[in-house]
Amino acid sequence: MPPPVQAPYAAPQQVPPPAGYPPYPQYQQPYPAQYPPPYPMQPGYPQAPGYPPAYAPYGPMPGEKSAGVSLLLSFILTGLGQMYNGEMMKGLMLLLVSIGLLVFNVFFFWLCFGLIISLVLWIYGMYDAYTRAEEYNRGLRATGRPPW
Repeated sequence: MPPPVQAPYAAPQQVPPPAGYPPYPQYQQPYPAQYPPPYPMQPGYPQAPGYPPAYAPYGPMPGEKSAGVSLLLSFILTGLGQMYNGEMMKGLMLLLVSIGLLVFNVFFFWLCFGLIISLVLWIYGMYDAYTRAEEYNRGLRATGRPPW
């Protein structure tokens, strides 16, 4: 016996919105009347119409660390950026190791591996200071307290 013939699929009919609510595309007020309108978005950041902003465009919180200052301090002297970020022991250790490598390089300048290690430590110090300042600020914004 052949299988029964099925009717072609028909799309469900569209149900009109309830009488008390306007259709969504023509909806002019995306927020209920009891809430104030959000802050305007900063230029250059797209926002979908009808949705609240993806983030609040506020300025920096009190106590945030500047990643640029942290990077600049570590550029000048390895370990200063970590101290600026509040990581005193890490900054002090990086500073002492870099001073020790400097003394080593002065007395044994013909050994190139001391210079290479100094360069790697200097670059690591700048990278670490910058990323840890960003991490510090994320933790501060999320909890309202310094993360370390």
